[in-house]
This record gives sequence, C-alpha cells and structure tokens, in this order.
Amino acid sequence: MKTLQMSVKLALSVVLSLSLLSCGSGGGSSTSVKIDTPPTQIETPTETPQENIQVLFEEDIAEDIRQSEPNDINLPLGLQAAFDIEYLGAFRVNADGQSTSDYAIGALGFNPDNNSLFMVGHSHHNAIAEFAVPSNLSFETEPARIPEAAVLQPYVQVLSKKDIGNKTDKINGLLYLNQNLLVTSEIWYDGSANNADNLQVFSDALNISSSSYKGMLQLEGQARAAGYMFKVPTELRERIGSEYLTGWATNYSIVSRYSQGPSLYRFDPQQAIDSVISVDRTIDTDAIMVFPFSEGKHLVANSDHYSLDISPIWGPVTNAKFGFIIPGTTYFLAVGQHTGLHSGIGYKITQSNGNVCGGPCSYDRNDIYNYFWLFDVEDMLSADEPWLVQPVSYGKWSHPYDNKGVRGVIGGAFDELNNILYLAVSGAGQIGLYDTPPLIIGYQVKAKQ
Repeated sequence: MKTLQMSVKLALSVVLSLSLLSCGSGGGSSTSVKIDTPPTQIETPTETPQENIQVLFEEDIAEDIRQSEPNDINLPLGLQAAFDIEYLGAFRVNADGQSTSDYAIGALGFNPDNNSLFMVGHSHHNAIAEFAVPSNLSFETEPARIPEAAVLQPYVQVLSKKDIGNKTDKINGLLYLNQNLLVTSEIWYDGSANNADNLQVFSDALNISSSSYKGMLQLEGQARAAGYMFKVPTELRERIGSEYLTGWATNYSIVSRYSQGPSLYRFDPQQAIDSVISVDRTIDTDAIMVFPFSEGKHLVANSDHYSLDISPIWGPVTNAKFGFIIPGTTYFLAVGQHTGLHSGIGYKITQSNGNVCGGPCSYDRNDIYNYFWLFDVEDMLSADEPWLVQPVSYGKWSHPYDNKGVRGVIGGAFDELNNILYLAVSGAGQIGLYDTPPLIIGYQVKAKQ
C-alpha cells in the first residue's frame, strides 16, 4: 500500500510540474510560468511520518480559486489532506490609547491565561493592545454586523522602552510566557543590514503600560530570526531539541538581510527573561531551517529576481507573517502572501488596472493571493544543511473577507490548548470610509484522526 501511495504522489508531482509550465498569465497572455527550481525539488516524493499522504495538489495553485465566504469556505486541498481543519468565524478588534487598529501591523500573540490576543496597531505607532477572544465567533458577511472583542488593555507604545541599543521601528512578533511578553522587532529599512537589536521583554504582560522592561536584546539570527515565535508541541520537543522556535522571512525592505523563505531557529525565551542586559544581551539561536541570501542558499533559485516566470513556491515579493507546528503532526505551517505566479513581477511598472507601482509588483493587479506552505520537521532535522529543505505542499488559501487575496494575512497566533489558529486579515474590518482595521478570523487545525 505504501508503494502505491508513493507512486500516486510521484505521479501527481510530475503532473503538477508539467501543469505549472503551461499556466497562462492573469492578464490572458500566453506567457508561461516556469519553475525556477530543479525538477527534483517538486517531483521527488517526500517521506513523512504522516504515512506519505498526498499533500501537494495542482488545484491549490490554479489561476482561478473560488473565494471563501463565511458560510462557504474553500479550504486548500493540501491542508484538508494533512489536517482536520474547520473555519470558526470572525471578530472585530478596535481599541484606542496610544494607537488605533487602523493600518495595523497586525502581529498577534495568544494569552492562554486570559483567552485573549495581543495585537500590534497602526504601523506608525508600534503599540500593543489586548483583546478578549469572544465566546462565539461570527459568520456574518458584513463586517459592521460582526461583534467587537472586549478591550482588556488599550494600545501602549513599546519600542521606545529600552535600556540600550538601537530604536527599532517595526514590531514583528509577540510571545506570551508566564505573564512575560516577548516582542521582536526590526528597523524597517535597514540599508546596511547590520542591526542586531531586535528583542524586548515586558515582565507584566497584563499591564504593559506600567510593566518593567528590558531591551534591546539581540537574537543571534538577526533579521532572519526576529519574527514569529511559538511553542513546540510536547511530543516533538526532545526530537527538535527546543521548547520554542522563532523565525521570519522576506517581509519588508532590504531582502538580502532576510531568509529567502520561512526560517526556524531554536531559542529559549527564558534566557531572554532571565538575562542581565548589562552583562550579556545576546540570546542564542540555532537554525534548523533558513535560506540565507548568499548564492545557492535560497528556498528557490533567483527568488529575488523580477521576472515573468515566478515560482509557485517563492518570489521577490512573497512574505510569511506567521508559522507554527500543528500538534500531533510533524508539519510546520507558514502563512502569508504570494504574488505574480500567473503574470510575473516587475519593478515600478504600470499594472493591468493602470496603477503605477512604487516598487516591485505583479503585472496583473489581481495576481495576488493569501498563501500557505507546509514543511516537514523531519526533513529539517535530517537535512545536511538548514537551507536544503523544501516544502511538501503549498498553495493559495482563500479566506473570508480577504477580497480575493488583496487583503493579506498580516499576523497570526495559535491557541495550543484548543488547536485554534487566529489570523489577522488586513483592512477586512472596515465599516466606514476611512477606517481600516483588520478582522480576526479563526480556524481549528488538528491532526487527522
């Protein structure tokens, strides 16, 4: 039976590779999309502890993907094959204080003590608020009818609260641990790509405004590591050698400083909590998956190049804003956005709708979509180098309220007790002419029974 499963998976991978070569552009031209990775990276079946189930599907990267609606969810076949996954609904997040939820960065952190979410507000303010997760999420189609979450803490600006080091200007990730709140951040346009200051610790996450703090600490992986943080499922901690992982990707400017695909580093948040900043502010990291900019170490070869031929795996304006390991599996799931698969990417071009881009963008304005990537932790642990890992599945993930992918996933958090993934969808909570808050949507994601 296992031989048959492997044969089916190999056959599907070959069909998928051939189909990708014949994909037309989003604008109706005959421009093909070429995979710019060696064929073996797609065609070779990957052994997984999940009994080699098929998780890579041509339909998940098709040009036309049905839009998910609150009562009609279109889940990627790759995720359905790997997990028991169910859409749970949405809620709104609005708060005042030293920021608002408009134009939110949207990084999230789950607090199991309060059953709440920390969220980063307006991108100019870098402030954090806390919202109680409603007992019932909404399936309403109109954002104005979706209930707002209760505000437990109003927005508090945090990046200026440091003992030493550079002042960063973009919050990337949040981790709640035993009433401490860890905050990763970066300099958004670090032209020299040498900033090492990227981590703060607030000792009283339940009262951020008056909490003591320490920072800036320095995660060793710098911009390649200072992003999403999450707890490793209990059954994998000994195998991975760490209770927590952190990582990031090519999410902002100066991509050469980033991992050219989702990264994962072992780290110990308790080391940051216990650190004496006047003695040593370095926080150890150890990569199990990373794709440095150096030649030959990208997830996809030449993924930083603007081209008409964009890989379905990664491209020059792809991002991954959150990732975590699903308990009961060895799958690491990363979520973000991908662009240009069908029409290509250009620099400061005029798009199909007449929009003139200020930087890189897709030729077809609609050639953008929320996306997922699945990696097998066993592949990471058996790889000779941490950049020799490939995803076992990937594809478009249409979310309710995301306007066919235009409204991107900008943050995520995982409730490990209830297996609930929370995602922030940019601007989806808008109910007036000028407000632009995200909506929070929830999925229950569990191992196959």
